[in-house]
Formats: sequence, structure tokens, C-alpha cells
Amino acid sequence: MDFVHIIPPKTPQAWLDIDALDHNIALVNQKTQAVNLRLATKSIRSIDVLHYIKDRSPHFIGLMSYAADESVYLLENGFDNILCAYPTLDTISVANTLKYTQQGAVMVWMVDRPEHVAVLERVGIEHGVKIDVCLDVNMSMPLPKLYFGTKRSALMHKKDIKALLKHIKKSDHINLVAAMGYEAQIAGLPEHLPGKALLTPAIKLLKHRSQKQVSQRRGAMVNWLKKQGYALQLVNGGGSGSMDFTACQPEITEVTVGSAYYKPAYFDYMESMQDFRAAAGFVLPVTRQPEKDVITCHGGGFIASGAVGIDKAPVVHYPAGLIILNDEGFGEVQTPMKMDKHTVSETSLKIGDAVWCRHAKAGELCEHFNELVCYEGAAQMPQGTAEQAINHTSIRRKEAAATMTTYRGDGRCFH
Repeated sequence: MDFVHIIPPKTPQAWLDIDALDHNIALVNQKTQAVNLRLATKSIRSIDVLHYIKDRSPHFIGLMSYAADESVYLLENGFDNILCAYPTLDTISVANTLKYTQQGAVMVWMVDRPEHVAVLERVGIEHGVKIDVCLDVNMSMPLPKLYFGTKRSALMHKKDIKALLKHIKKSDHINLVAAMGYEAQIAGLPEHLPGKALLTPAIKLLKHRSQKQVSQRRGAMVNWLKKQGYALQLVNGGGSGSMDFTACQPEITEVTVGSAYYKPAYFDYMESMQDFRAAAGFVLPVTRQPEKDVITCHGGGFIASGAVGIDKAPVVHYPAGLIILNDEGFGEVQTPMKMDKHTVSETSLKIGDAVWCRHAKAGELCEHFNELVCYEGAAQMPQGTAEQAINHTSIRRKEAAATMTTYRGDGRCFH
């Protein structure tokens, strides 16, 4: 996208580059064509964008939600195959999905502890139905002095799975239909963390070793479950950073992808994401100039979750030559930026100009904005109807550009 010719109608705003999004959709389709594709909603957080990607993904199978009440919302909006990625204690929302499953929709809940099974069993008893569940098997790689992975599921070893299966067998209203083995340490860990170049060889080595153990452990777990008589309807794995690896694993029936569509700044540091294009971010207006070579933008404090570090901060996408001040960073309501002396004449920003930025992690952008303003080609969206600009009925015109609403814009907030 040629930012030089774009004048945002309103700032701050979130932007979505449709050309880059289309490029990323095509790349995901190519990399995952051997398996079914499930979209990670936590990375997208927009019904409009989810439908846009779905309509252009021939191997789309369904969505991976991140909350029970969000799952209800997705079913309400026409999606009919949902895998909730995280265990829930929200019995009201679980019950609210039943009217959709009784009409044929697929709704599967994640479990890795007896407490999770017990919650779902109570709903099943109360409503006289069976609840479908998925085992979340921990694919982390514990080493003697290092835990390489994420601390999420309690199902690390076969004995852990056996113990949980005993609870499932005693639960008359629970039906085990799926298994997930998410290799987060491969899919979500960049090799080139900023300021930590010395760690790159170690990270590459660990990820390579982890691929080998994931291939062995996940396949063995699936084979063992099938021998125990469990006819698994789906085996889920992967993430944006491990599509190539996961899609070729024989036990896998589907791969989950989310962040790859927006390609946030955090993924710039990951080797497997280099062919993807930055497709989303936010624009800040220049509202102050406290010094000759310093401009101050309104807004900008969109710091990503996770361990605190420079890799969780937004980055300037355009123009070049802007430096974030170490003592202030991206602020809650304003962000000062220094114009590099070698490019200041080229940049020459003034009050009223715009600075284009990218957030570090995919889905968190949409928590701050009501809509994504869509751009296409070298300049702003054409002045025609939304349907002429982008072939999707849920996109609406907003001032000078088409927009897609976020969860927040639809008045929804999920945790």
C-alpha cells in the first residue's frame, strides 16, 4: 500500500490493507491445502473479516473461539463449527449454544482437568444432552533446566490423559470427539527477538528439536486414543508460525491460523512469516511539535500482552525515520517521536499529518477500535459502493472509505 497518497478521513483509526490481506489469504490456502483450515478468532476479532477470509478459503472448516460467550456470538452470526480453545466455567453460555447444536451446529469444548469435565457434565445433566469435548494435550518440551513451551494444559504425559479419561467415562453427558496438540513454542516464538540476537541459534535449535518431539508425541497420542476406541472427529494443531510443519503431520486433520492474516509486528521476527505482508495497524495524528525534530501523536498505547519487552510494543510503519523515545514509549494518550536527522527533510512531518503504525500481536488491535478502515490499491478506497470496493455484503461505507466493524464496534467484549 502506497501510504504517501493516503489521507485518513479520521484519526486515530485502525486500518486494513485489503491487498495485503488477500495476499496472506492466498498464502495460507497454499500452505494448508492438505488439511482443513480453522480460523483463530482471537487474532481476528471481527465478524466481517472472519466472513471475508472464510469466503476466500476453500478448505475452511470452522472457527477456533477463545471464550464461551464469544462462541454463542459466532453461532448467532451464522458460523456453525466452533472449537473453543480454552476451558470454560461459563455454564450459562455453554447452555446458550445448545439451541444451535440441536439444529446441527458443531460446538466442541476444551478440557484438560476433571474440573472442566464436571462443569460441562452439569450442563449436560440439566438439559438432557451430550456435550462434545476436545482433549488439550500439552506439546511443550520440558528439559532438565528449561521448560520450552507454554504452561497451559495439565495433559503432559499418557498417565495424565488416562486419569482424565476415567472422569470422562464416568460422565454420561460427555462425548470425547477431538484432540488438540498445539505446539505454541514452534508456532508463536520468533527466532530473531529484538535486542536478543545471541539467543537466535539456541531458539532455532530448540524449535528444531521440538518439531521432532511433537511429531512423535502427538502422533503416538492420537494412535493410542484410537486404539482405546475413541473415534476422533478432528485432530487440531498448529498456528500461524508452524503451518508448513503442522499441515504435513499425518495425524493432523486441521490447522488453526489467525495472526498470519494481519501479520502483526511480532511476526516480523519469525522466519516462517517472511513471505506474508503487513495487513493491519493503526494511524495516529500528529497534534504537537514540542521541538524542531520531535512530533507528538495523539494516542498509541496499544502494548501487546505477554512478557514485557520491546517486541510487544507497536512499530512505526510509515514514514521512515521516526524514533520512539525510550523514556516515554507509546503513551496512553500521546506518543512523542523523534525525527531522525538523516531523514528529517524527507519526513518533514507537521501538525495534521498522520503516522502509520503496526501493533505487535494480531487480535489486540481490534480491542481498541470500533472499525477497521479498509484500503485497497495505491490510494484510498474508491468512492463507489462498499460492494464495488470489496465483494462482501457486510462491509459498509464510512466517510471516505469502506469499513469492517470489530467485536468492539458491534458492542461486544469477550474475555
